[in-house]
Amino acid sequence: MKTVLLIDDDKNILTTLEIHLEEMGLAVITAQSGEEGVQAFAEHRPDIVFLDLKLPDTDGLSVLEAIMAAQIRTYVVIVTAYAAIDTAVKAIKMGAFEYLAKPFTPDRITHLVRMIERVHSLESEVKSLRDQVRGIVREGDFLTRSKKMHGILKTARQVADSTANILISGESGTGKGVIARLIHDWSPAKAGPFITVDCTGLHENLLESDLFGHVKGAFTGAIKEKTGKLELANNGTVFLDEVSELTQPIQAKLLHFLQHREFEKLGDPRPIQVSVRVIAATNRNLEEMVKENLFRQDLFFRLNVVEIFMPRLRERPEDIPLIAEHYLKKFARENSRPVRKIDEETLRLLQSHTWPGNVRELINSIERGTVLSRKDRLTPEDLPPHIRDQIPGQERDEDLVSLSEMEKIHIRKVLARAESLEAAARILGIDPATLWRKRKKYQID
Repeated sequence: MKTVLLIDDDKNILTTLEIHLEEMGLAVITAQSGEEGVQAFAEHRPDIVFLDLKLPDTDGLSVLEAIMAAQIRTYVVIVTAYAAIDTAVKAIKMGAFEYLAKPFTPDRITHLVRMIERVHSLESEVKSLRDQVRGIVREGDFLTRSKKMHGILKTARQVADSTANILISGESGTGKGVIARLIHDWSPAKAGPFITVDCTGLHENLLESDLFGHVKGAFTGAIKEKTGKLELANNGTVFLDEVSELTQPIQAKLLHFLQHREFEKLGDPRPIQVSVRVIAATNRNLEEMVKENLFRQDLFFRLNVVEIFMPRLRERPEDIPLIAEHYLKKFARENSRPVRKIDEETLRLLQSHTWPGNVRELINSIERGTVLSRKDRLTPEDLPPHIRDQIPGQERDEDLVSLSEMEKIHIRKVLARAESLEAAARILGIDPATLWRKRKKYQID
C-alpha cells in the first residue's frame, strides 16, 4: 500500500489526514471537489481513498460510483458525520470498504490503514492459492496455465541468478521480451537497468553507434559524443531483440565484447569495461543461419549458453481464454469501457483462430474489441474481421495436421474450458477412463 487519495472540501480535515498519513510513510494526493477527486483517481490510481460524503459540487455516492466503475482495485473509506451513518452503510453496499465517523482520532486512522493492509495481504494470498489450484502462474501481465510454459518459467528462474548468456527463440509475438524482462527482474542485477536494443530498426552504422557509442567526429553527422547502450546497461541487462539481423562486422564486435567484457566506442581506441548480462532473442533459426554463413558460429555458441524456446500460442490453447480475460479487464479499466466479460461465441472464435501473430496479436485484438465495444460483454462483432469472419475448417497449408494431432488439439481445448475431467468427457462424448488414456497417450497435462 503506497498511495492515498483524500477527497474532502474541509481543509482542516485534509491537513490532519495528510500529515498523519505521510508520517506513516504513505504518499498523499488531495482533492477538494468530486470532479477533482475523480480526475485524481483516474490519474494516480491510489491504493486507498478517503472520501467525504458531502462535497461542494456533488455527493460522495456519485464519486464512489465513478470509482467503482473504473474497476481498479482500491479501498474506499467513507468520511461522514454521525447523522449520515445510513448513507455510509449504503456506500458500503456499493463497494466502499469502511466508513470513518467525524470526529476521528489519529489512532483510528492508523487502525483503518493497518486493517486495509492486512485485508490486502490476505486477498493477495487467497488469489495466489486460487491460481495454484487452477494451475495458473501469474507474473504481472504474464500469466499461463500451460505445463509447457510452467517448465519455461522454471528454467528462467533457475538461470536468472547466474551470469550466463541466454538465447530466447520463437515466433514473433510469443513473449520473448517479456521472459527476458522477468529474468532480469528475478536476477541479482534487478536494481540495475534493463535496456533493449532493436537490431532491426537502424542502419548498420547507426546500430553500431547505438550499441557501442561513438565520439564526436567518428563519422559524418557525429556532432557530439554518444554513450552506447552496452555502457548504459552497466550492472544490469541488455536485451538484443532479433539478434539474427546483426551484420557480420557488428557480430564480430559483439563477440569480442562477450569474450573480454570490453568494447571500444566508434572513433576511440580506448577499451571500456562493463558488467552486463546479455539476453538475445530471435525469430529465426540461428543454426541454419550458421550453416549458410549468415551468422557466426562462435557468436552463436557464446549467446546460446542457455536456450529458451517460446511455443506458439496455438500450441497452448488453454492460455487463450486466460490471457483474453486478463487483458479485457485491463483495457476496460484503462479506457473506462463498460465491457466486463467475453461471451461464449467470442471465446469459441478466439480459440479456433490460429494466431499467426501469437500473444501480441491476441492482446491487440482484445484491446481493439474493448475500445470499440459499448456493451457489457465482448461479442463477435467487436473482433477484427479476419477473426470474426473466419470460415470454420479453413486453415493455411502449414496448419494442416494429422487426425491424431487434431484430436490432441481438440481434447486440449476442451480440458482447458471444462471444470473437471468428467465434464470434459461428457462434452467429448466419451467416458472418463477413455479420456484419461488419451491424455496419457498425447501427454496432455
